[in-house]
Amino acid sequence: IILNKYYNLLGLSVKEVEKYFDEKNIKHHTIYIEGGKDKERLTNPRAIKISEIADSVEITATYFSDSLL
Repeated sequence: IILNKYYNLLGLSVKEVEKYFDEKNIKHHTIYIEGGKDKERLTNPRAIKISEIADSVEITATYFSDSLL
């Protein structure tokens, strides 16, 4: 289930999102989506989806370049 209550966390760095869940004592894990091109330029992991799964939260993240931030 994708939750609108976490909508404001989308686009933030994974570290910021994980810190938020740590502070709220919510179990979480992160899945990274990586493409095959330009890996050396894609250095900033950002949350693109947050889902509630059982008793925890799943953060889906991908990498962006500095030029997109």
